Amino acid sequence: LRAVALSPADAAIDSRRAQMLAYQLDSTREAIDQKQFRARLAAYPPVLEELSQLSDVLEARSNLAGVPVPGLEYAPICLHAAYSLREILTAVGWLTAERRTPFQAGTLRLHDRQLELMFVTLDKSEGFHDRVAYKDYAVSSELFHWQTQNSAGPDTPAGRRYLDSAINGWSFQLFVRSTKGRAYRACGPVTLVHATGDRPMSITWRLLTPLPARLFVEFSVLK
Repeated sequence: LRAVALSPADAAIDSRRAQMLAYQLDSTREAIDQKQFRARLAAYPPVLEELSQLSDVLEARSNLAGVPVPGLEYAPICLHAAYSLREILTAVGWLTAERRTPFQAGTLRLHDRQLELMFVTLDKSEGFHDRVAYKDYAVSSELFHWQTQNSAGPDTPAGRRYLDSAINGWSFQLFVRSTKGRAYRACGPVTLVHATGDRPMSITWRLLTPLPARLFVEFSVLK
């Protein structure tokens, strides 16, 4: 949060990182001006010092390489790292200082980028009845089985967006968590392998970057 000279691209990433932190530290739904947020932190040096120490500890514990998510290089998130939903939505620019709208859907379409984010919770045993018991799981380290919402079929706009993704310009990013309340893992971009069924559709995606062994084990056992 120190004032340093940054390129426009780095300044945009720095701004989103600061906004991600603001969402983590301030859970209200009111707008948070970045300058005001930074000023609030600067007014409490012990808090800044504790955040710095916590950052060092978490970085030392991590064994991730810190690789940007392919296709999301503009967003300050790393491949296979864990993030809350609000962090992800802030990183891609959907949540901002002015817009702090609650989000509960399983997918988010960013039309200006022709990009769809898919948020998958594998264990839906709590709070779901049989008609919305989606069946999602890792088939292998490179393949992931995903079931659409019940309204999607081959003749619907959502279904065509998936089925025609090789030629329609849309791309898809997969975020997966094992249970509600846990952080999502950024699994990266996926491409269509095949799809079957109607309302819902069952789709097998191929991950551009295979899952690490530990994530494959975690995401496959719940099938």
